[in-house]
Amino acid sequence: MSVALKQQTQSHFSKAACRYQHHARVQGSASDVLLARLAQRPLGLCLDLGAGPGVNSAALAAQSDALIALDLSSSMLAQIRTPSVKICADMDALPLQANSLDTVFSNFAMQWSSDINIVMRELYRVLRPKGRAYLAIVAADSLVEVKSAFASIGREAINHFATLEEMGMAAQNAGFKINWQQQLPLFDIYESAKEALKSLSAIGANSAEQGHKALTKGEYAQILKYLEGDKPEVAVSYNVAFLELIK
Repeated sequence: MSVALKQQTQSHFSKAACRYQHHARVQGSASDVLLARLAQRPLGLCLDLGAGPGVNSAALAAQSDALIALDLSSSMLAQIRTPSVKICADMDALPLQANSLDTVFSNFAMQWSSDINIVMRELYRVLRPKGRAYLAIVAADSLVEVKSAFASIGREAINHFATLEEMGMAAQNAGFKINWQQQLPLFDIYESAKEALKSLSAIGANSAEQGHKALTKGEYAQILKYLEGDKPEVAVSYNVAFLELIK
């Protein structure tokens, strides 16, 4: 992800801060998988990477000695009510000391890294020996319906997502042992194409390296028609990679 796109993504998330939790239904399903993997494991000093408005803060804090919530958007962090240390920063350059954390938890955030290799190296750096990272990351072949709809008018609307294999390779190259990995398809159903696009915008998922130019009314209508087809409801699919890594 380019610097310009990262800044645009930050802007999307900041604008979406108050609406994010209402629309982040698939993110909730993904965090359920990660939290189940944590079980009752003590988390020590835990970093919630890409914490957003603190959807998982209470659950993580209950198992942590202390919780750090880090996000690129200060507006998102301002929504968090769970006691925590809040840091507005870029995940690709964590402002944390080496070997300082026991656990990293990250749900639906690391796909916004400029380079999966960079963020994996950063996680390895800040974790203590035997520390663990629990990650849910949007993977390749996600949002194919939306990609196809925009492609039908010659536009690109969704970012490039890494494959599970690329994520695993980046983790191992950083020095991690992969203790568990899984890939699951998750779906969200919307009453209309307009609601689907509105929801994607509300969770900041409508960024791309190309296609920032505003849509014309005609283009927007074409995209809605393509998404709806002959059915009023619209299904949007996510391919989500889950990993548990040990330093």
